[in-house]
Amino acid sequence: MAMNQYELLASSQRWMQSALEAFGRGESLDFAVHHSGVALEHLLKAYLYSLHPALAIDAHHFPSLLHAVDLADRSTIPETRVKTIRLTEAFTRARDLLRGRITVTNEEFEPVLAARNGIAHAGVHDPTQERQVLTTCIRIATPVLDALDQTPTGYWGHYNRLVEQLVNRHATDLQLRVEAKIGQARRAFHQRFDREPAAHRVSVIAALSATNPINSDYDEHDDQVDCPACEGCGWLHGTTNVDWNYVDDGETRPVVVFYADKFACSVCGLQLEGDELEEAALPTQACLFDEDPHVHVWPDEDLAYESYREDRLIEP
Repeated sequence: MAMNQYELLASSQRWMQSALEAFGRGESLDFAVHHSGVALEHLLKAYLYSLHPALAIDAHHFPSLLHAVDLADRSTIPETRVKTIRLTEAFTRARDLLRGRITVTNEEFEPVLAARNGIAHAGVHDPTQERQVLTTCIRIATPVLDALDQTPTGYWGHYNRLVEQLVNRHATDLQLRVEAKIGQARRAFHQRFDREPAAHRVSVIAALSATNPINSDYDEHDDQVDCPACEGCGWLHGTTNVDWNYVDDGETRPVVVFYADKFACSVCGLQLEGDELEEAALPTQACLFDEDPHVHVWPDEDLAYESYREDRLIEP
């Protein structure tokens, strides 16, 4: 039989990477739950194929069974028409064969099936169960990957940290959102630069790092920092204010303080804002000692008007 565990494993990895990428975008969550369900089905069948192809074949379809027992020349259908078992049966068989290692119950598995089928057949799913669906798929996939002697990092790719967070019940939505964005940016970076010659790669990254994708107004400031997702540098963006009571070596003096609220990287496309900056270990506040505090003080309009009136009153 031409189809084998390696083809199914590779297909599963592609679908799962697409699911995690969709989750990272945050705008295609129907893709995330559907693709993770397809990925899980292919992974379960890869494991069954690794033991014997017949374990993944519909036992009631004799022409398909002939392909599974190396009698394809006697079958009345081509390989592309072979009927395999459904996702539910694949899960049940794999769990029985990996008893004690797959701990997901039928009740926990049901939302995965419902979401995958709901989107595939009717374009609907329960949006409140998106994280649960992904988490359940990961819980099932992990022992199956181990049984196939596959390293988790090889399968999850640049989303390995996100996967760890998804199965962590204490991980917050903020942590998941940041890890998803960083994973997506890492994947984009490697897709763009992995095949570039070293010298060209360095020069392109340097050129893109120097490009600030955020437009700044007169009262705003930008600082270049290392990107948390790639080899390049990105830009912190925010506003400035003057701390008139900054204490430096026991002396009080005014200092310009930068407050960052956005980050963007032209190299990998990572964009973060608000609380996401701190979660990604990016600085959100910095003292600009080389800046003149008086340049950053804008006149009070009311005081300026009063001064203007007083000047007019005393004119001869």
